[in-house]
Amino acid sequence: MITEIAMVDTLNLAIDQLDKGLTIDCKKTLVDQRDKLQNEIDSFDKWAETQSDIDTSIQLEIDSEAGK
Repeated sequence: MITEIAMVDTLNLAIDQLDKGLTIDCKKTLVDQRDKLQNEIDSFDKWAETQSDIDTSIQLEIDSEAGK
C-alpha cells in the first residue's frame, strides 16, 4: 500500500506541474518515479531468481540423497 500512496503523490505532483506549465519538471518527476519502480522490480527479480536457484539446489540434494 505504501508504494501506491507514493505513486499517487507522484502523480499529483506531476499533474500540478503540468497545470503550471512545467512540462520538463513533470517529465523528470515521472521518469524518476518510473526508474525507482523499475529498480525495485529488477531487485525483486534478482531475489526471486536467487531463491529459485536455492530451491532447485535443495531439491537436487534431496533427490540425490533419496537415490533418484
